Amino acid sequence: MNEKSAIFPSHQQNGAVHGSWYSGEKPERIKEGSYPILFIHGINTTSETWSIDGNDIGETARSRGFETAFINLSGTEDMWTNGLLLAGKLGEISEHFKKKVVILAHSKGGIDAQTAMVYHGAARYVKRVITLSTPHHGSELADLAYSKWADWLAETLGSRCDAVFSLQTGYMKAYRNRTDADAERLEPRFYTFGGTGWGSMGSALFWGGLYLSRFGTSDGAVTVISSRLPYGQEVMVDDWTHKTIKQGEEIFPYVERLVLEQVDEIPVPTVQVSAEEEVQTSVLHRGGRYTGIQRERFLVEDGVDGITVDWISCFRDTALVLTDPEGRTYTNFVTTGDETGFFPNAFHHSIMIDQPAYGKWELESRNDSEETYLLNVMYTNGVNPQINEVVNGVEVDFEGQGMNMYHTSTINKQVHLIHFPVSKKEGKKSIENPSDISPGCLAQYGEGIHNITIDIKGTTLIGNEYERTIVKTIFVDRDGNIHT
Repeated sequence: MNEKSAIFPSHQQNGAVHGSWYSGEKPERIKEGSYPILFIHGINTTSETWSIDGNDIGETARSRGFETAFINLSGTEDMWTNGLLLAGKLGEISEHFKKKVVILAHSKGGIDAQTAMVYHGAARYVKRVITLSTPHHGSELADLAYSKWADWLAETLGSRCDAVFSLQTGYMKAYRNRTDADAERLEPRFYTFGGTGWGSMGSALFWGGLYLSRFGTSDGAVTVISSRLPYGQEVMVDDWTHKTIKQGEEIFPYVERLVLEQVDEIPVPTVQVSAEEEVQTSVLHRGGRYTGIQRERFLVEDGVDGITVDWISCFRDTALVLTDPEGRTYTNFVTTGDETGFFPNAFHHSIMIDQPAYGKWELESRNDSEETYLLNVMYTNGVNPQINEVVNGVEVDFEGQGMNMYHTSTINKQVHLIHFPVSKKEGKKSIENPSDISPGCLAQYGEGIHNITIDIKGTTLIGNEYERTIVKTIFVDRDGNIHT
């Protein structure tokens, strides 16, 4: 993995010039022993994220005697470009205040900050770093955005940017292995916050939270596990969403004590996340492009307690009709815009069905315009396939309560491998059902991400057919080492 030798970007995003920064209104009296706070935003946003939608965090900081500054990085570039850009600005900001700054970073902004300090020598300008739901280990939503079935939709939305690419879990595993290897590089100290809230049906982060639930508790975009650093101090995990965790009235009371010269000992986080809190879910993906009418059929086996059908599209007004195996129709889909950051400008059309009839379901979509889509069917309980060892022939096992009832000894697996090289000069390679995805075989494609989609079909011991999809990413470095 190479640092990108990029020139500082001069283009804009939503009117914000990349690299521009400004200081907030100066407090009437600066709090004794405090440091200026530099606010850093995440993907597909600008510094406005700290002031829109009722966020008063800047004013809250000022009213309590803290100096502030806000910077615009690129919402679509990776940590290498943003880290280089940020490193060049941290010196200016520190000189402006005549002291070091405390970084308060939301989401990917925390990774951009660490890159600036570790790889570009900017640590000398920083007292400490506070990260709010930063995906230090990537997000499975980024894996999905680059997977086989999301291809059509991602192309239409333009959501496949360097920022999302770099947050694939395989890529971030390689980043962590490299960045965390040298303990001397781990100063200044990190303090982390995580969220467990993703709202109810109809909220903009509900789908993301449900999708991530099988990987752990999340805030609708990033799991709590990913928000942690082994050498960082976890301050608090609470019922925040990926949006509310950066709201002033929500987070600043806990941040305030971290912006002073001395930080008192921090107690054990008030919310402990355990495996018992995780929802037992699995998923089926389909996607494509159509004009007029599109029908997607999927299976529900006996033992499924509930399904959530989510149609992600670039259109708000798509007409959808869901029909169950007994001929009953459902049209009460709830439509919301995506706020996970991984499918910008997309709309979710979702419906939840409790105790669904088992058999073949059909979803019909109508749109007079050409539409691209990603269909996600999320199952609660039922068959729950898991990959045990993807690099040794895609071995699949099953987890969940009562799985002896559903386990099958034979299943049909369709494997789709997409190799995204690090070098932008080379195009991606797609391979259907590769005969071997062992480390030696993956290394032949060169340095880069291998995004693997596995479509599974089978029959349970009691005769029910089922379908599921598993998405996995693996990074192969220049030496052929596997990071997964």
